[in-house]
Amino acid sequence: MDKTTLIKKCQLGDLESLNTLYKSYVKNALGTAYLIAGNKGLAEDIVQEAFIQCFESIKSLKNIETFDIWFYKILTRTGWKTLSKHNNLIPTEGIYDNSLPSHDNSIETKIIVSEALNKLSIPIKTVITLYYFNDLSIKEISSILGCFEGTVKSRLHNGKKQLKQILGEDIDEYILKSNYLREGCTANGK
Repeated sequence: MDKTTLIKKCQLGDLESLNTLYKSYVKNALGTAYLIAGNKGLAEDIVQEAFIQCFESIKSLKNIETFDIWFYKILTRTGWKTLSKHNNLIPTEGIYDNSLPSHDNSIETKIIVSEALNKLSIPIKTVITLYYFNDLSIKEISSILGCFEGTVKSRLHNGKKQLKQILGEDIDEYILKSNYLREGCTANGK
């Protein structure tokens, strides 16, 4: 069943279609939530809450083609809301398991990238995550975050600059060199 049909059925209240949609989005959603939250348990809570909100408000989605942007908007806002409630939480678990997406299973690479991302502010970390780990365009990120494209570009530039200071090299090169490209964490396999 194609995504458009699934979404239409979800709009009619079909729970089985929601389950199918969930299965096709959960891996990317967990990866995104984990990179934003830096904590496996919080990431799972964020994804669960995002899908609940998605199902509760999917009837209001007028343009089915914009589902991805609409869903990631719910996911990121749920992530930010959850993080604001848990702002004193220090991420300590999840780093040593396979919860961080990667092509290689290098624990060291996962730790380095996770620690680097956790040093960024939430808005910058979100832009970096959506851009690099979900292959979203600046325009799509702008729509998700409800801000100007210039703001997204600025956050992306600042995030890349900060990550270069933390990692010692450009994030684009670091990701390519370390094979940290997200196996199964992107919809179109950039």
